[in-house]
Amino acid sequence: MRRKLFGADRRYRLAVSFVGLSRKAATRKKSSLNTARTTMRCSQFLRSQRTVSLCALSIRVLLLTVCLLGGWTQYFVASGSAAEQVITVNTESITVAADWCTHWQQGNYEVWHLRGNCYVNQGLAYARAPEAVLWIDSSQASQSGTKVVAYFESAGEDQVVVDDPTEDSSNRKAATRQNLPTWFKRFETSGSLKMKLPEATPYSNIPPQIYQRGLMQFDPARQEQLLMAQYTEFVPPAVVVPASPTGMRRIEFFPRSDNPPEIQSKTLANGERSIIASGGIRILVEGLDSSAVPAAFGPVGTIDLTTDRAVIWTSGGDLSFGGQSTQNPDTPLEIYMEGNIEFRQGDRVVYADRMFYDVRRQVGVILNAELLTPLPKTESFEYQGLVRLRAAAIRQLDEAHFSATDALVTTSRLEEPSYAFGADQITFQDIQTQTFDPRTGSVTTEHRQLAESRGNFVYLDGFPIFYWPTIATDLSKPSFFIDNVRFGNDRVFGFQSMVDLDAYQLFGIRNAPAGTDWGLSLDYLSERGFGYGTDFTYERSQILGYEGPAIGALDFWGIKDHGTDNLGFGRRDIVPEEDYRFRLFGEHRQRLTSGWDITGGIGWLSDRTFLEQYYEQEWDEEPIPTSGSRAKRLVDNRTCSIEYNVQVNDFFTETEWLPRADHYWLGESLLGDHLTWFEHTQAAYARLNYYDPPTNPVLASQVIPGLPWEQTGTRDGERLVTRQELDLPFSVGGVKVVPYALGELAQWGEDFNENQIQRAYFQTGVRASVPFWAAYPNVQDALFNLNGLAHKVVFDLEASYADANQDFTDLPLYDPLDDISIIEMDRRLYGTALTPTISGDRTDARFYAFRSGMQGWVTSPTTEIADDLMAVRGGMRHRWQTKRGGPGRQHIVDWLTLDSNITFFPDANRDNFGANFGLFDYYLRWHLGDRFTVVSDGAADFFSGGLRTVSAGVILNRPTRGNVYLGARSIGGPIESNALLASYNYRLSPKWITSAGLSLDFSETGNIAQSISATRIGESLLVSAGVTSNTGQDNVGFLFMVEPRFLPKLNLTSRTGIEVPPAGAFGLE
Repeated sequence: MRRKLFGADRRYRLAVSFVGLSRKAATRKKSSLNTARTTMRCSQFLRSQRTVSLCALSIRVLLLTVCLLGGWTQYFVASGSAAEQVITVNTESITVAADWCTHWQQGNYEVWHLRGNCYVNQGLAYARAPEAVLWIDSSQASQSGTKVVAYFESAGEDQVVVDDPTEDSSNRKAATRQNLPTWFKRFETSGSLKMKLPEATPYSNIPPQIYQRGLMQFDPARQEQLLMAQYTEFVPPAVVVPASPTGMRRIEFFPRSDNPPEIQSKTLANGERSIIASGGIRILVEGLDSSAVPAAFGPVGTIDLTTDRAVIWTSGGDLSFGGQSTQNPDTPLEIYMEGNIEFRQGDRVVYADRMFYDVRRQVGVILNAELLTPLPKTESFEYQGLVRLRAAAIRQLDEAHFSATDALVTTSRLEEPSYAFGADQITFQDIQTQTFDPRTGSVTTEHRQLAESRGNFVYLDGFPIFYWPTIATDLSKPSFFIDNVRFGNDRVFGFQSMVDLDAYQLFGIRNAPAGTDWGLSLDYLSERGFGYGTDFTYERSQILGYEGPAIGALDFWGIKDHGTDNLGFGRRDIVPEEDYRFRLFGEHRQRLTSGWDITGGIGWLSDRTFLEQYYEQEWDEEPIPTSGSRAKRLVDNRTCSIEYNVQVNDFFTETEWLPRADHYWLGESLLGDHLTWFEHTQAAYARLNYYDPPTNPVLASQVIPGLPWEQTGTRDGERLVTRQELDLPFSVGGVKVVPYALGELAQWGEDFNENQIQRAYFQTGVRASVPFWAAYPNVQDALFNLNGLAHKVVFDLEASYADANQDFTDLPLYDPLDDISIIEMDRRLYGTALTPTISGDRTDARFYAFRSGMQGWVTSPTTEIADDLMAVRGGMRHRWQTKRGGPGRQHIVDWLTLDSNITFFPDANRDNFGANFGLFDYYLRWHLGDRFTVVSDGAADFFSGGLRTVSAGVILNRPTRGNVYLGARSIGGPIESNALLASYNYRLSPKWITSAGLSLDFSETGNIAQSISATRIGESLLVSAGVTSNTGQDNVGFLFMVEPRFLPKLNLTSRTGIEVPPAGAFGLE
């Protein structure tokens, strides 16, 4: 399950719903401010609960190691063409026609061979020829739509006729007809692909000659370049030999070094010949059968053997040293080797002391093997260090099947490893598919690697501590049965045991749908009960028969809760409104071949406090998915969308759109780029449902009946709006000036008083910006890390006047300004839960958004916010830059950045509560060094009771060693708060890491939270112990965690930011 941290990590927050500052207001210019919120988080430290399953993730290392024997060489085909051009993705359809056709699948590409009046067309570009070959990709990897790569070729006197728009700026989009011997082009479209072809002739399994020539069109010189770039070893160079006769096997012998080997040959009684070689020999066998790999993709049927000693058994003609010998593929050829063996076939390399290989059957045995090797990289797992494999025998059963007996795997470099993972038998299957990519001209081998293991043990200091009988899985997801295991203990949930399982593996579904992942969750919380859930994620090229890349997830988790919620001060013992508690979240997005984007979702909760208690980080940081669907089409600078959604959580205030349609047309040039036009029109039927007040008496006593922007009961009716803007951009010297006029006409079916209301709104003004820069190359200062200095600054200004015939306070917010979690906090802040309480227009989110100029955006996310306003907004963005880096590696970096904004209100009494200036903010970053930064940000309103906040701190970061942050934040206005925040992570020695955190408020709140921990870095394991304290929840927790060091994503690294590579990743420690 996509599990966030449980509520045991609950942080108490003393929050001020003062709509004078949004989350971005303290750090960005005012134009990005949509909401008004300052939240003082009184606890910033989370107690980690995540411990990873040592057993499951260790077993995946065992099975992945077996796939060292299972890889194929990637083969590259030349790319490039003399008549090549890329068409930018557009929505124009592609049409293909011919008199005859056949086709076959090549990886993600469907290859079509066409003959007779072959034709392709997109927009103004078309080509016609007697013969052609096409590569078509409409898979999920093609996120922009369908890709068509076309190669057309002449035949006799019939040339390729091409009519293609040129890109010559002097004759742009002029059509030019050409007669060419060959023609190559790439097409892309998000529209349709029209195939006007007769019934396809069955494919003969032999690629036509035009197919080979089409591959070479990508870059004829690339093959030579690849050969010139091969890695050079200090061994005798490979001998370049001609291709073997068709259907024959060729064998050659070479010395391993400058000294020739000793060769003995004799005929056995059964007529076979035996050859004994010693002193170092190299054997090259070419022409092996590999029916799955077309010959056009390179010599994949070749093995290269080097060894100190070898015995060879064969029949037929003599095998001569230093010469060439050919054999029938059915002729027996067996090789036994001893001493420093290197066996290569494709991208497969095996090192051993003793080995037997049957060339005819492509089977082999390695005895008493011990390998020290990296693991192959998969899509979701990459091991940084080396893995040690020891097995009594490793057998190659055929070209794609392998088996290991009495295998032991560990990352430990000790002679007697501190831990190891063993299996009685491992079988491995490598299913290979060749993929050709016309964009790069390369042919690669994709692997689907399946492994099955029997008799699996986990050993700790030589003693077995875990056993699982059988594991079968696809190695693209190398965690077996158990995806994750975590343990924890605190006063909120008690002892916690949480296990995430792979449902496909658990139910033995070997051929799971490609691009999908299905998981199960089983959890035990001693203070709450048993929890369970399931999640399903997918990323596919089509779904339910609808073509087009699709991605989505469905996540359910529920529990029969017999405890009470602890949500912080004043809410530490809340009886849940429901006994059975759950959440059902789902999201889906798909781009259809027609060009429409389809999105949908569901966000269903059992009660109002479930998400806040069990998924507290998700509650704080992510929106609850809307329960509904939307269809959207984007064409150039125009967008059309239709959506429909309903309310499923009646304990939250939500708007249902039944339905809603929007049309955007942005940045359209008029009158030869002299004018620019923006438009947004919407038509909808809306139903705004007021939330059901809490039934719990504690929660009910802490909130007010309704927020200032909420109505009681339901408001429904039409909302018809069109908002448009016309700009007249021009330049005066270096100053860019943009006078503009914006207007809106709108109608709502019901306002606060359930009356129909119409609004006309108009805004006009001028925007201007001017850049300046100055360079000081002679500024040099070692103390401040200055090597030259350049100052760049942009000043911007906007003066605007707006007038509306209706007040926005007459309208409920059909489009909310904040997420549900912020709105729910507002209910407590406007109520009696916290002191002092917040009330009045100065702390109203609507007034902050209005003063920030939201109504001046054609794309404003909240239509209701618009009213009379006069404002002059100014800002500046400074960048001081210098050069850093060694000789020849110098690069430009920001030395100091400072952004600031402020607004002047001519009618201060009407627009800004009596203060002429307001909405001041700044954002500063001073990078004194690559590892030391001074940070600061702040915001202020200057009227009485306005919010004033400032923060400052320093960050010291030493990669691989540690990091320190020390800072303070001060908040003034409706409340007073002065908090000290500090964090520390440092690697004291190669064996110890220490961490600490502190959050302290100098006001009455006092102590907020602390944490301290230490980690012992062992050769194989990381052992952490620590203590956490959270005053808000009156909770003290003890942390003890054991984590394998070989995991790709360590919990220790996520907590401290310190990388701890596996033992031996950079040599012996």
